[in-house]
Amino acid sequence: MRRDERAAPKTASAAGTPPRAGVCWTFAWASSFGGDFNYDYAASATPEQLRGGGEYNFAPTGGRTQLFGLDSGPLYETAKSTGAELAEFLQEKPGMSAFALSDGDVYHTYSAYARGLDGLWGAYQWLDRAPLGRNGDDHIWVRHDEYELALT
Repeated sequence: MRRDERAAPKTASAAGTPPRAGVCWTFAWASSFGGDFNYDYAASATPEQLRGGGEYNFAPTGGRTQLFGLDSGPLYETAKSTGAELAEFLQEKPGMSAFALSDGDVYHTYSAYARGLDGLWGAYQWLDRAPLGRNGDDHIWVRHDEYELALT
């Protein structure tokens, strides 16, 4: 983040939204809305990057053109539930960054992407402790008397 892009401290409740009546939380808030910050940190991709390949979580992504034609499945349904077209939905990916301001200089202190954000999303903490987990990962629960079968 360039020094001239820092936001002045504002009163906010969450995600840059105005506080509700009676809520008196104040903190310095900066939003990436309307800027190129998300692209600088590879949490957003242009349509060209989706077609030709980009980067996410410090790794190349390859082209995503084959996904544009989906008309069913979890990815399609998730995009549809947000009200976005699939190509538009694919442009945004989860990521967070933390910065520190010291003596007028801004320091990038932390970034997390993909599964590194799980600790911030409370529901995943509960699902990870459920018998079938998230029902989407490539792992299964094995009973203690079936260990040998699982290893073969």
